[in-house]
Amino acid sequence: MSHIELLKDCGLKATPQRLCVLKVLGKHTHPTIDELYDDIKQDYPSISLATVYKNLNTLIEQGLVVEVSIPNQKSKFDIYEYPHIHVVCEKCGFVRDFDAKEFAIQECHQSIERAVGNIVKKLNIVATVPDCEHCR
Repeated sequence: MSHIELLKDCGLKATPQRLCVLKVLGKHTHPTIDELYDDIKQDYPSISLATVYKNLNTLIEQGLVVEVSIPNQKSKFDIYEYPHIHVVCEKCGFVRDFDAKEFAIQECHQSIERAVGNIVKKLNIVATVPDCEHCR
């Protein structure tokens, strides 16, 4: 699904700023807000950090973007195009995506829905590991 379609499905206008945020996050590099801002400034040199924050928060509220919290480090962000798990290295902060289909996530999702008696719109799983192949 294109970024324009993702925005329209959530009832949001496809503004250049929102599209740029989604384009950067669509690379699945899991940038911090500073890295995201630096990347966006390459295409939009006059954009302010406040504008990036505002658009990022709107996209998070609509479920198009997830915030990946990392202990003792800045949060990172990722587009939510498909259900996936974030595995975070506590040592270096590297974030790796795993497709939810590789695990029994759908069963977990359904179990949670039964337990709470409601629909779970989005299941965001973050697993942490003490170190990874990038920092060993």
